[in-house]
Amino acid sequence: MLEATVGRPYALYVHGNSDTTGAVRGVETITTGLKWKRLRDLLTVIGEADAAARDACWELGASAAASLMPA
Repeated sequence: MLEATVGRPYALYVHGNSDTTGAVRGVETITTGLKWKRLRDLLTVIGEADAAARDACWELGASAAASLMPA
């Protein structure tokens, strides 16, 4: 069943109060095992999300959505 998802695209946003290392490592371990392909560099935000972080999240989501559109 999991073989049906090989090559599936994904994007990653992680928000943490002081660190995101463990969360990122966990997701990357899982997605590597599933053989998923990351669409863009991961986005991490430490502390309060400011306007720049929200804009970066919007860009990440928009590019992920656009990659799923049929050509």
